[in-house]
Amino acid sequence: MPRRDDIHRILVIGSGPVVIGQAAEFDYSGSQACLSLREEGYYVVLLNSNPATIQTDHRIADRVYIEPITVEAVERIIEKEKIDAIEPHMGGQTALNLAVKLKNSGILQRYGIKIIGTPVESIELAEDREKFYEFLKAMGEPQPARYRIRRDHIDEDVASIPDIPVIVRTSFSLGGTGGSIVQNRQDLLAMAENLFRASDIDYLEVNESLEGMKEIEYEVIRDSFGNCITVCNMENLDPMGVHTGESIVVTPSQTLSDIEYQMLRDSAIRIISGLGIEGACNIQFALSEGRYYVIEVNPRTSRSSALASKATGYPIARIAAKIAAGYGLHEIKNPITKSTFAAYEPSLDYVTVKIPRWPFDKFSVDRTIGVQMKSIGEVMGIGRTFEEALMKAIASLDNAFSSNIRLHVPDDELWRLIGKPNDRRIFAIFEGLFRNFDVKRMSRLSGYDEYFIEKMRNIVEALRNMDMGRIPENLLRIKRIGIPDEIISAFCGVPADTITKYRIDRNIMPVYKRIDTCSGEFEVAVPYMYSTYEDEDETPDLSGSIMIIGSGPNRIAQGLEFDYGSVKAILALRDMGYRSIMLNSNPETVSTDFDISDALFFEPVTPEYVVNVIRRSGCAGLIVQFSGQTGQNMARRIEEILGKHIVLGTSTESIDRIEDRTVFSRVIEGLGIKQPPFAIAENENDTVRKAMGLGLPIILRSSHVIGGRSMEIIYDVDYLADRAREIFAISKNVLVSKYLENAVEMDVDFVSDGTSYSICGIIVHIEEAGVHSGDATMVYGPGIVPVDIEKKIEGIVGSMVREFRLIGLSNLQIAVRDGDVYVIELNARSSRSVPFISKATGIDWVRLAVECMIGSRIENKRMEAKSYFLKVSVFPFSKFSDMDVVYGPEMKSTGEAMYPGRTLAEALRKSLQRSISSVLITVRDEDKPRIVDIARILLEKGVKLYATAGTSKFLADHGIPTETLYRVRDRREPRILDMISSGSIDMVINTTEMTAGAVRDGFKIRRICIMRGIPLIMNINLARAYAEALGQVEVDYREIGDYLQVS
Repeated sequence: MPRRDDIHRILVIGSGPVVIGQAAEFDYSGSQACLSLREEGYYVVLLNSNPATIQTDHRIADRVYIEPITVEAVERIIEKEKIDAIEPHMGGQTALNLAVKLKNSGILQRYGIKIIGTPVESIELAEDREKFYEFLKAMGEPQPARYRIRRDHIDEDVASIPDIPVIVRTSFSLGGTGGSIVQNRQDLLAMAENLFRASDIDYLEVNESLEGMKEIEYEVIRDSFGNCITVCNMENLDPMGVHTGESIVVTPSQTLSDIEYQMLRDSAIRIISGLGIEGACNIQFALSEGRYYVIEVNPRTSRSSALASKATGYPIARIAAKIAAGYGLHEIKNPITKSTFAAYEPSLDYVTVKIPRWPFDKFSVDRTIGVQMKSIGEVMGIGRTFEEALMKAIASLDNAFSSNIRLHVPDDELWRLIGKPNDRRIFAIFEGLFRNFDVKRMSRLSGYDEYFIEKMRNIVEALRNMDMGRIPENLLRIKRIGIPDEIISAFCGVPADTITKYRIDRNIMPVYKRIDTCSGEFEVAVPYMYSTYEDEDETPDLSGSIMIIGSGPNRIAQGLEFDYGSVKAILALRDMGYRSIMLNSNPETVSTDFDISDALFFEPVTPEYVVNVIRRSGCAGLIVQFSGQTGQNMARRIEEILGKHIVLGTSTESIDRIEDRTVFSRVIEGLGIKQPPFAIAENENDTVRKAMGLGLPIILRSSHVIGGRSMEIIYDVDYLADRAREIFAISKNVLVSKYLENAVEMDVDFVSDGTSYSICGIIVHIEEAGVHSGDATMVYGPGIVPVDIEKKIEGIVGSMVREFRLIGLSNLQIAVRDGDVYVIELNARSSRSVPFISKATGIDWVRLAVECMIGSRIENKRMEAKSYFLKVSVFPFSKFSDMDVVYGPEMKSTGEAMYPGRTLAEALRKSLQRSISSVLITVRDEDKPRIVDIARILLEKGVKLYATAGTSKFLADHGIPTETLYRVRDRREPRILDMISSGSIDMVINTTEMTAGAVRDGFKIRRICIMRGIPLIMNINLARAYAEALGQVEVDYREIGDYLQVS
């Protein structure tokens, strides 16, 4: 059947900023969909508020709108672009929920818009838990018992539930948001009351808990003709009770019998066909002793879709887009073989293992995992065996366990970690095996199948009894199991790089196999490779190519922005006539799409695996600038192992001088460039002494870190000693830096060739200096930076370029106070702000940087902004109930959104995404004088003002009337929390004293704002900006290129 000709202009809706449960995988699926639809001749318009995505690049879509993902914005785009169809299945829960709103608001009918792919009715049937329950019941499919707790009958409904524990769920939710397993009736009652207080929902869905059963997933794809296949099935090592996004997952399943496999496959196809899915979806089952229950269906591409695509080589999003265009599976060619059709189910002759990456190294919160997601990213390992795939996944995590799988805790604590779902459970089981714990008991407590624990025992046995100081004689056998050099090093006491050199000298090297969807049955045109220690090598001739290493798993401070850089660099090399190699371990990313680069090596981003590929491929150069801190930290090691210079761009010697904060500070001092007063401390006592010499507040900065790890503004000497102790656990020395109060921080990205440079743009933080640049609200636009400050910045950049011979992209962070410019830090790599500034200027800065690395010169491009571009960060506070909403030098945000405007007020107004008619003000004493003018502005704009007692009195003394709200302990009404819960307050301005009582009161206010999605402003400068933006501000939604023209 030919493609649909009743549609011509298609709007693809993206997923917005990266949040827990919705991350880089939707950039991958959205990009695939856009390219797939354009291949068929459709005019594709993209809407996404996330500037860090590849899909918001003009090479992906015909027209790009980086605007809020709202009904209002979509309607305006429909009018402007004459849209006749919408594809909402590639933008996660955000896009799916918006599609339902568009239908219910009548917009689809009013404009005659078609939803292509799975119909909205099918989406609602799968997403609405009540409808889905009735659907499964009518089909006779087994499902957990279901109960409901109504807002007005909480006590009665909780009492009527016959069996506890239960799992609490909400409809149309993301990453298990609002979900929890409840073990007793009292906790269920408390949870219900809290959820109803924090949201507008009328009822809660409560299901029988299937905790402990196996969780199995099938990735399914179906066309409009009724053809339906399972792309792959996935087995969770963690049992039911742990969200699949939190679980370690193996593909294909390892412990199912053929009868069980076929039983679940038949059920999946039956259900997906009954729902009327047209495209990709994911179905989850609970399984125990031949019995199964249906858990849920995601009627869209998902995290699992991206994982399944990378695990099998089957491009799910691309095929789903073709189905949406009207094709059948039997008509769509498989792009990896170019000879078979999409109707063929993939066949695997290898194993993949996915492990989540949690942010517990950044957040001091409860490490328990469950039905609500907490992980930020994930890695995937590919091997011939489960053991090999597991160890490659562990190596890819880039955390402490990547170099040592031992867990040194007492036996009783170890048993607790084995029995309780947490991020360290698999390492607790490894440790249990080292201590000869009973396998059956570990299996019973953890829910891990004995099969997996026995496989882990093979790894443990290979590591036992190594002689310290000697490389094992059976090294080849150990490598065939998949154990990385870093972990071997931990057990034999020989440095990992020495082991790598030893292997190279003795030719103990891996070969590379191809991912082909067909277990080698057909010829494959695409080199999608993984390593294993066998005999036959399938690596193509890649001599003279250039390798780019990715940034590994998404994590706080190192996420999608770096994948953007990697992909843009690959495209630049292709345009310049160079072949490229991509090495990465992240299944969510566009960079690990098999047809982006000339060859994809899905491997851990560590020196060992990078060196292995360099040796096998014969590549001529290595680019590390787009891999975040990961690449910076390993660049020197790679060159030392190889014994030659191979890193393109800024030299590894210069990188080391810049990354070592103490060396860098002394160099800056020698150049006569201003920086905050500093001292270098060698130990904890030295830190306290030097901090007191500088005078509090100060910031402690360690070297070779990203996202300001372990950094914090310190006001208190007792707390200083505690923080110094923690930092010296990970760093040899510490830079003690005076905190510059009342300064404005700026980010300066620039491209240079070693002597000349071009500044990409200067982005100004709205908050005062001290908030990490990754968390700060930032603006780029005309007239933001005074001319004299620009000139000083240019002088500093020129000095840096010449001193460090900077080649490629670099990022300079500065603070400006009283007309003076102070250098805070320099990064000789691409930064998080590069995608943002690239979209705001319309210039491909990554391409210019790659040209410099290859040897071209850079011309100074003086940028003049035509519009305002606001960057607003997004935080994971709603996922961590014990985490406070406070900002500082250590980064906490997961993603960002861009809000463009012809005026700054328009950009700010868009970022609120709601009207503001009432504001609660509660600020610390030192901020009270500064809040007066802001309160007056709000009052003049007709905003109703509420304030806590102290703030209310201060404002009244300055002639500003407010209504006073009270804390619970005041025993007076109206109470703060009640007013926020009732929806009476549209925005909260809150700054907090650091006393225990004030922190506790502020914590409650901030938590309820987060749970209810109420704008929370925690900085006086930011409050002023938003106050000035309220009122009658003209807002329109424009294609990104329109903002680059003179209005």
